[in-house]
Amino acid sequence: MIFSIIFSVVLILLDRISKYLAATYLAGNGGVTVIPYLLGLRYLENTGMAFSLLSGKTVFLAVVTAVALIVMAFFLFVRPFGDRFEQFCFLLIFSGGVGNLIDRVFQGYVIDYFEFLFMDFAIFNVADVYVCVGVGLYAIYTVYTEFYKKGKE
Repeated sequence: MIFSIIFSVVLILLDRISKYLAATYLAGNGGVTVIPYLLGLRYLENTGMAFSLLSGKTVFLAVVTAVALIVMAFFLFVRPFGDRFEQFCFLLIFSGGVGNLIDRVFQGYVIDYFEFLFMDFAIFNVADVYVCVGVGLYAIYTVYTEFYKKGKE
């Protein structure tokens, strides 16, 4: 459990540092190309959630996120659920949720800054990456284990 707490704190700190750097160096500067035609950095204050859905509903999003995080924290730190890989996936999701919740509560918006240049896509941040990777890995793992179990039967 102590490893899980430390891992989550480190992930949250990395998210906070990246958002601080984005606010310090990108705000008001337009965009910066990191990899031509692929990846750029552009500061954005998002009052919604993914793809700016529910924009302006900051209090609602903060409450729903906080409730979901409390439930996740219980199953991560009080009564661990699943095997180690599942817990790793949940830690990614939890850490990303906490990172974005901190923004919503203290600033009223989430700082986003990663931008795909090759398509019109949402601008996102490190916490969003944690959540998406955690959900994606968990989905793949769940599908794989279900097929593996059925193959053994």
